[in-house]
Amino acid sequence: MSELFMILGFALAAYAIVANDSIQTLGTFLASNSKRPWWSLWVWISGIMVVTVTWGWIANGGDPAFGRLSAAGKNIVHPGAYGGIFTWLFVIPPLCLVILTRMGIPVSTSLLVLTAFKGLIAAQQGKSPKGAVDLFNSMMQKSLVGYALAFVLGLIIFAAVLYIMERKVLKEKDGREKDGNYPHNELHPVWSVFQWLSTGFLWSMWLVQDLANIFVYLPRELSLLGLILSLGGMVLLQGYIFREKGGKIQKVVTSKTNTLDVRSATFIDLLYGLVLLFFKVDYIPKLFAMMDLAVPWPEKMPMSTTWVFLGLLAGREVGIALRLNVRSKGKVSNLIFRDAGKAFFGSAIAVVLALFLPTFIEPVAAERLEAEAAAAAAVSVESVESVESVESFEVLPEPPMGD
Repeated sequence: MSELFMILGFALAAYAIVANDSIQTLGTFLASNSKRPWWSLWVWISGIMVVTVTWGWIANGGDPAFGRLSAAGKNIVHPGAYGGIFTWLFVIPPLCLVILTRMGIPVSTSLLVLTAFKGLIAAQQGKSPKGAVDLFNSMMQKSLVGYALAFVLGLIIFAAVLYIMERKVLKEKDGREKDGNYPHNELHPVWSVFQWLSTGFLWSMWLVQDLANIFVYLPRELSLLGLILSLGGMVLLQGYIFREKGGKIQKVVTSKTNTLDVRSATFIDLLYGLVLLFFKVDYIPKLFAMMDLAVPWPEKMPMSTTWVFLGLLAGREVGIALRLNVRSKGKVSNLIFRDAGKAFFGSAIAVVLALFLPTFIEPVAAERLEAEAAAAAAVSVESVESVESVESFEVLPEPPMGD
């Protein structure tokens, strides 16, 4: 049953995490290519995923999560490393994520899955879930810094430069709507090439950050067979997501200005990918260490890419509103706070699961330890009895030899 729950947890995490986070990495790609066959998008994105995961597996000694599960201050071990087991409780976090995704709520998958998993591991080891709360605090701190950085970048870039392109897109859209012809992205093919490349870059950067949320359920040193099977399952789940065109959660993207246009989608993906690359290299902890200051979070610490994406969209909306007056300040504020409120709701669920689920797993771990202790005691008794029987065996003296 332990292996069954492990596989089920991995499958749910692979679906829910990619489906929920598709708004960040693939949302604009899906929205602006809605007229293309879904399978062509699937082949491109799945190919990049296979290459990235395989690269991580080779470069990190069999760990496709790029070492983010063993970062200092986190170290989320696999239950098999200390003799633990997977129970139905480990399936609850990704299951909650599936439900929230189907409801169209953008949730930080890193905060929800990793924090709850850390709490369950601590409970099985007889430790306090405080480590899970500390992990949440570090990830949340890094995520909020990411939100602020992405917000400022989106605000400056779109208010200072890219508003010119957005204004052109809006004029084209208004002209076509007046003629009864809605926009259908008939642009120079080079824009499609740029968008597919920028989406590929963003997708690879996102995988480096968030693969830990999926592979937390599998051994830290994955065999070649395990890699092939896990990739096969992820590719199939990806195909389902593309066929469904992202689901209800796509509204987080489509409700924003011009996100259906290839040109706007290209720059959103490019800027988002650059922010994730900045955090992948961990410039902030390295800068603090060079200045002999307290490092805000350890290197390779996971973060919520959801918060980064929402920050970029929020800064972009404010920048466009300031220069083009497309939406009123009230509507822009409502969009920003609504998305942030949903993300905070998901973060609250992560803390609740991290503190609540471990209270149920203690008896499970105790029963297992008692069973193992009883089995060890039985083996010890049998060994003692065997030794005593050998010692009680008397060797008869040899008869005296004749002359």
